[in-house]
Order: sequence, then structure tokens, then C-alpha cells
Amino acid sequence: MQSRTFHSRSGWQWLLGMFAAAALALVVTTALRKDAPAPAAADQPAPKAAPEADVAIPPAVDSDSRIREILSALSPSQVFQRWLQEDELLDRLVVSAVNIAEDASPVRSLSFLRPSRRFTATRSGTGMVMSAGSAARYDVFVKVVSSLDDRQVASAYRTLHPLLESAYHALGYPGRPLDEVVTRALQRIVYAPTRDQVVVRRSGPLWVFGDPRLESAGAVEKQLLRMGSRNTRLLQEEARSIAGALGLRLHGGLQAATR
Repeated sequence: MQSRTFHSRSGWQWLLGMFAAAALALVVTTALRKDAPAPAAADQPAPKAAPEADVAIPPAVDSDSRIREILSALSPSQVFQRWLQEDELLDRLVVSAVNIAEDASPVRSLSFLRPSRRFTATRSGTGMVMSAGSAARYDVFVKVVSSLDDRQVASAYRTLHPLLESAYHALGYPGRPLDEVVTRALQRIVYAPTRDQVVVRRSGPLWVFGDPRLESAGAVEKQLLRMGSRNTRLLQEEARSIAGALGLRLHGGLQAATR
């Protein structure tokens, strides 16, 4: 059985962003619920809570140390601990969540997660399909994310919430709650299309999706397709359960298509 390869430009860089989006959703909503005022009487309008003031963003070396200190306890996995050794973690986490919500590539902020192995395709009948080995490149990431305890993640991100939201505002979104962007990121993951077999074809030096509908899909949806249906569905289950537990309403703007 013949296989062919090309270098995947986006690779694993999407995946930590997906985890960041889910974790950020957890902390933002939990923080909002914790600080919500008691319900007002029926004949009185509920007072609007004043937005919390942004905190000063420390130098990257200090925020990196703080983030590593809090997140390192989430998993003993060597892979996870290696992720935390990167610098500028605050910007990487927040920018990745925003990128996924806006369907833009976070390749610059998370290029260190690029897979070392190349995308491969194999023959099926008269055409070519993505190989099982291509999807397997993401198995380790999914295993690590699935091993994290939601309650520990919630506690860690609740502690970091003021810093995360302040960094989000500093990106050019002053006064906007982070839960809005996180909801959109989770929605993009949950409603991404899946295929048990992904047909591909050559377009010059690159492989593209054989189905025009998939080729015209957004960058996040395409990356999830490259992860394979099993890994994608595991992440979708995680994102859906987090959204349900937090009461985040995901609108079905993106249709999950399966075959």
C-alpha cells in the first residue's frame, strides 16, 4: 500500500489552543457565577455588576513563572510539563483562544507544537485517503488533555482569571468579557464536521480535501479533520460537557457532518 507525504503547516498548534479555550471557559464562567449578585425582587431590575478593573500585566518572565507554578500540578505527564517550559505562556494561551474563536491560525504563538511527522495519504480504491498514521500524530495530545481533572483545571484557571482577562483586553478587546470568545471557540470545536474516512487529492505540491465542502471549511474545522474522527469526537465530547456544565449555550451555526 503506497503512502505519500506533505508537511502539515498547522499541526499541533491548534490543539493546545482548543484546550486553552475549554479551560478558559471553565474559569470565566465559574468566576462570573461566584461573584454574581443575589436575584433582585420581581418588581425591581437587577443591578448591573461593575466590570472588574484590569490588573497590571507583569513582565513575561514573571507571568510565565506564575502560570507554570499553578498549571504544573494539573498533570505529571512529561509532555504537558514540556509545554509549560515555553516562554510568553500568557500571550500564547489567550491569543490561541481568540484565534480559534475567530477561525484564524495561531501558528505564530504555538508553533512549538508542530508535529514532527508528516501528513500521509494512502490509496483506497481508485483514490487517496488520509492515513491512520496521520491521525495518530495527535493521540498523545488527546490522551494528555483527557487525563486532566476538570475541578483542578477550574481551580487553576480561576486563580489566573484576572490575569487572563486583562491580557485579553490588552489584545484590543477592552471591556469585553472573555466568556464570549471562549463560547465561540467551544462552539467551533463542537460543531466541526467529522469523517471516518477523509478523501484527499493532489493540488500541485499539496494535499487538499477531496470533498469541496470540506475544502471550503474554516481552518479550525480542517485541522480537526486532520486529527481523525476518533480524536475529534473525544475533544468534542469534552468541549460539549464543559459547555453543558457551565451553562454555556452553544448555537448550532456549524453543522456536524458525519459519514
